[in-house]
Amino acid sequence: MNKKTYYITTPIYYPSGDLHLGHLFTTTQAWVMRNFKRSQGYDSIMVTGADEHGQKIYEKAIENKMEPQKYVDMQSQKFIDLWKLAQIDNDLFIRTSSEKHKLIIKKIFTSLFKKGFIYKGEYKGLYSISDEEFVTEANAKFENGKYYHPTSGHELTVLSEESYFFKLNTFYDWLVNEFLIDENVESKNVINELKANFLQTTVEDLSVTRIKIDWGIRIDEDPKHVIYVWLDALFNYITVLNYSEIDQSLYEKYWNNGTERVHIIGKEIARFHCIYWPIFLKSLDIKLPTKIVPHGWIITPTGKMSKSKNNVVDPVQLLKEFDPEEVKYFLVAKLNMFKDSVFSKELLINAINSDLANNFGNLISRTTKMIENNFDRPLLYKESESEVINDVYKKAEIYYENFKKFMNSYESDEAYSQIILIAKELNNLIDSTEPWKLDKNDPLLEQILIALMNGIYIMALAYKNVMPNKIAMLEKQWNNIEIAERLISDKNKFSFFKITKGNILFKRLTL
Repeated sequence: MNKKTYYITTPIYYPSGDLHLGHLFTTTQAWVMRNFKRSQGYDSIMVTGADEHGQKIYEKAIENKMEPQKYVDMQSQKFIDLWKLAQIDNDLFIRTSSEKHKLIIKKIFTSLFKKGFIYKGEYKGLYSISDEEFVTEANAKFENGKYYHPTSGHELTVLSEESYFFKLNTFYDWLVNEFLIDENVESKNVINELKANFLQTTVEDLSVTRIKIDWGIRIDEDPKHVIYVWLDALFNYITVLNYSEIDQSLYEKYWNNGTERVHIIGKEIARFHCIYWPIFLKSLDIKLPTKIVPHGWIITPTGKMSKSKNNVVDPVQLLKEFDPEEVKYFLVAKLNMFKDSVFSKELLINAINSDLANNFGNLISRTTKMIENNFDRPLLYKESESEVINDVYKKAEIYYENFKKFMNSYESDEAYSQIILIAKELNNLIDSTEPWKLDKNDPLLEQILIALMNGIYIMALAYKNVMPNKIAMLEKQWNNIEIAERLISDKNKFSFFKITKGNILFKRLTL
């Protein structure tokens, strides 16, 4: 029987700017979800990459006295290095400057043109070079006689040029009534904002080529035209899987016949992923993503990050200063996916100390020390008559089921709050039974310690999704036991080896 599949992507990141914490947040969320789905038996892969075309890239290359290709080679390597530093292993990495991607995009353009969804016209409108986006006059900000981008604040210029257009409006009714629903987009707020700002009565046809761009994919039908960024960039999610190639087995497995196809994106690019992308796919009779997950921004205690405020968090420096796995834990366990969330080093340190050192790490140390002091043999599970112990087993199972439910709805902060509740139950068990006062020959002592170990095991399983290296150290300390979903119900899993106190996994930090 074939496994269910889970295909998750980050946006492909624009390599002309600086690395920022948002890159790390989005990619960590996707990576943890891939790991979680694997733990649940899915054949799961994660894709990230770099969006390497556009006028801004070309101008940056010229500014640095480099050829555009050499410039993007250098800049895209920064992302690859960041994921290595963060200990994030993506399965595939797509670059839009690759020959494979460019050839497939040309074929896609030709197919859309032949189907009649693309036509030639003239575009005149307000354009942001920095954002590589046209903005309608209604959506632009107007101050002191000038127009500005509504989100980024970049100044807009009037641009008039020949262009090829995609007939977005053909799919307006389908998009609004069938696609933009809770089942497909994991954020009611985003759906409502898109409908209010861009989809009130119609949707404007989309300009998909430029003649004043020097760096991009030229179309065979009219070589002076270069494909505009979003038609080029969005299709990366299937070009990376070899869509339309002779061997498109990856595409067939993870997209066409895949169980779940998920995009995690920042809310600022929801418009492109929730309007343009599904329409592009629908026009080619390609299956749609099963879920688009737009997340909020990371801000600081002083507000949105900006160089002028001197509050930008450099992810490279952060990962060098702190344990990468503990940073990733904070990003998924303490930041809300759907709201803007505050990051600070103080909050990070508090989370490491409270959740990992004091709760999880201390539970491991206390429990294994009591076992080492009282038993020179493996622990043997027997059903307990103690309501307190049985209640702990039941609650741990309930909290872990809740953990899985929240993970499947992309609420990782709520999910990991359930794991803290397991820790609370285990600590309460220790405090209420005072096992250190029991005689080593009292059967209750062994039952308490086994209950604690099974609870810690469940916590470790949840943490393995985000801190696999830490949990691998714990597995090694526990005689190379496998921490896996299938062993949760086996309460006698610790009967094959003697448990001893190991090295400290999490150290308390000071501000």
